[in-house]
Amino acid sequence: MTQTTRTATIGVPDGPIRSMALDLPAGWSEVPSPDAVLAAFSDGRSLNPGIETNAVLTAVQLPEGTRLRGWQTLIRDTQLAALPDLQVLDDRALDEGDESEQWYTATVMTDEHGVTILTRRWSRLLPGLGVTLTLTTLPLVDAEHGKALDALAASWAVTAPSPEETSNDHP
Repeated sequence: MTQTTRTATIGVPDGPIRSMALDLPAGWSEVPSPDAVLAAFSDGRSLNPGIETNAVLTAVQLPEGTRLRGWQTLIRDTQLAALPDLQVLDDRALDEGDESEQWYTATVMTDEHGVTILTRRWSRLLPGLGVTLTLTTLPLVDAEHGKALDALAASWAVTAPSPEETSNDHP
């Protein structure tokens, strides 16, 4: 993965956050995505000609009072029930040393073409909203480019509206 990066800023309309940002390798590009996805980026097979490595940002509305552990347990249980060969490699809360609570999950499974896919997810709770950064690649690509992919994940920033913006929304 190239050392040159660019910051991609993703606006989040009508939510408890103003935007999210990621530092992407310069060669990565945005790809079309369904409505449930805020943004998706691909390496264009620059890491490995066999598969595109992707970074995807999603957000889902959650009921008030939802806890991070409960939300992630529900996701894991749903995936395990629906994907019989899914294997959970890591599934835990992260202590980021600040006030942001995050959950990290790493899984592998074989897709319909017989390719083993590694998926790593970082999730956060915001008031009424769950946001997730997902990286999908091959296990060997992740092993070879793990530091750069970790740096991409570590760059994920969520910007909340300022108190002035919040008070302007609710006169």
